[in-house]
Amino acid sequence: MKIVGISGSPRKEKNTEFLVKLALESIKEKEPSVETVFIPLSEKYFFGCLSCGYCHEHYGCSQKDDLYPVLEQLKDETIKGLIIGSPVYMGGMSSQTKAFLDRTVLFRRNQFKFQHLLGGALATGGSRNGGQELVLQNIHASLMIHNMIIVPDSAPTSHFGGAVWERVPGGMENDPIALETVKNLGYNMASLIQKMFLK
Repeated sequence: MKIVGISGSPRKEKNTEFLVKLALESIKEKEPSVETVFIPLSEKYFFGCLSCGYCHEHYGCSQKDDLYPVLEQLKDETIKGLIIGSPVYMGGMSSQTKAFLDRTVLFRRNQFKFQHLLGGALATGGSRNGGQELVLQNIHASLMIHNMIIVPDSAPTSHFGGAVWERVPGGMENDPIALETVKNLGYNMASLIQKMFLK
């Protein structure tokens, strides 16, 4: 079985990608049998949903752009969960993250293919209280539209997901509480995988 991590940052090998990879590593640490797949949206050129209606009639997207192969990859029925990471831009998720989530409507319109998959969220912002929790909740809302099972970070933090302030003095590596929320999201998802799929 697989868990897929999506980095919705337009920047390659920056904070969001680091955090998504950290969450995936935490899943593997707790449950080595799970295959993790990392998909960055950086350096991909694509638009949001055009509301063309194509996916009402077809299990696919009409836009054959850089996001098309990503959407095709997500048809893999061994995928049991998604972790979506986004930077905070203007108090909300990145346009790349929003466009990606909107384009996943094709799975909803084709027998709710994402139904009962696990879903987690990560957000990193330049300000301590710059909108991370709002971004997490907005990602959760999109996942709930798919009837996915929302996974928070686990105890002792146990809030909405991984929330990080990237400008902490010395770098976010010096913010152990924030990084703990990211790791705990991975650990919590691994625990749910064990209970739901590995009984």
